Amino acid sequence: MVLNRWFLVGVLFCLVSTSFSQVGENRYLVYFGDKVGTPYSVDQPEAFLSERAITRRIYQNIPITEEDLPVNPEYIDQVRELGDLEVIYSLKWLNAILIETQDSDVVDAILDLDNVIATQISPVIRDDQAVEMATDEVISSPKNNYAYGPSFNQINMINGIPLHEAGYTGAGVWIGVFDGGYSFAEQDLSLQGLMTSDRVLGTKNFVDGNNDVYQRSTHGSYVLSTMAGFLEDSLIGTAPDASYLLCITEDVQVERRIEEANWAAAAEYADSVGIDVINTSLGYTLFDLEDENHSYEELDGNSTLITRASNIAASKGILTVTSAGNSGNSLWYYIGAPADGDHVLAIGAVRPDETIASFSSRGPRIDGAVKPNIVAQGQAAVVANLGDGIRTANGTSFASPIIAGMSASLWQAVPLATAEELFDAIEQSASLYQNPNDSLGYGIPDFEFALSLLQNLTSTRNVESGGNDLGIYPNPWADGEMLNIL
Repeated sequence: MVLNRWFLVGVLFCLVSTSFSQVGENRYLVYFGDKVGTPYSVDQPEAFLSERAITRRIYQNIPITEEDLPVNPEYIDQVRELGDLEVIYSLKWLNAILIETQDSDVVDAILDLDNVIATQISPVIRDDQAVEMATDEVISSPKNNYAYGPSFNQINMINGIPLHEAGYTGAGVWIGVFDGGYSFAEQDLSLQGLMTSDRVLGTKNFVDGNNDVYQRSTHGSYVLSTMAGFLEDSLIGTAPDASYLLCITEDVQVERRIEEANWAAAAEYADSVGIDVINTSLGYTLFDLEDENHSYEELDGNSTLITRASNIAASKGILTVTSAGNSGNSLWYYIGAPADGDHVLAIGAVRPDETIASFSSRGPRIDGAVKPNIVAQGQAAVVANLGDGIRTANGTSFASPIIAGMSASLWQAVPLATAEELFDAIEQSASLYQNPNDSLGYGIPDFEFALSLLQNLTSTRNVESGGNDLGIYPNPWADGEMLNIL
């Protein structure tokens, strides 16, 4: 096992906006109009992307573009020089920085800068300490015959058992989990295999600005257990041998738009490391402040901040999976952001008998597009009891990681597939693919069928290319430093 080191000095992302609004207390996103003069170059991506992230792009034929370049440091310095403010972090995809200031004159001065096009607010992170990342050198597993116990139904429903039996359990695939906290995960019996095997790739708390994620909420621990859990005769996760990056992006004490920016920061962070799959058991519609609320009309697939960032993450070759939401019994009723994303695999919830869970958020998207994309068991889902044993839980929060984990196991089986091909095969395998509806989307996926679709696809492509496809993705790198630069 070789340890890699990488540094988070900041994170950045890109949005075209002409509005001025504040979405957090004394915190503002400052958007720049260009990246002219940046010292970074698409010809030297190793300065801001890990080798693993670069390889993901190369293999999936995804170019490194100006969007990937960090925010111009000179622009950041110009803002710093304006007065009493702190630069919290930057977002390269949105070409923005998050600042904190109580001086309204500073905000006015920022708007007067030639290269600033707008201001708005977002998240927090100041920590520049190194985070140790352990590579998982295991890329295949022996054939398994697990005793699933009560967790059998939630995996069998999506026909994932044959993948596990063939030895595909997520080994060598990296999953980023974005949630509200992972309290007691370190002590849970079903997660001991993950915690003691160097497969927790790293941790980052984007709410408090540090690396401590084993606090704040148990929600992320329950979510994690549906993927990484391993307790025979009780709970077997859908990807028990995958490696995990654990991030806190949700502030469970409030509901503010800044949390969407936290998510975007985490997505850039995960992308730069080389994460393959992101699971998001979060969603945003209404906030503590009414003027921050989204409207259903905004859920058009590419408007909200978190949806834009999710689509960008998918464009970098990451399979982006999210819960559809739990508003089916509320006045809102519909999916939330980022489930509306064009390239986001939104997961609704069904009962153990495969009928729709009443709380599961419904589609369609405002433009009529099919949402949710697919469904999985989210009512009476088996999760860790966060100590010893298991319990059940309700929510699309659990349907989503069940799918995200099984997708990682599927990707292990067909490493030559791209994220887009994986997304399409999972949809095409679903029970209602020819006749989707607003409750179940394309229905319940069949992962054994998805595997056959991908095997046929990659086999045909390999023959057409003369057998010259790269065979290293998504294997982890054994050497080299991974950097994320402000």
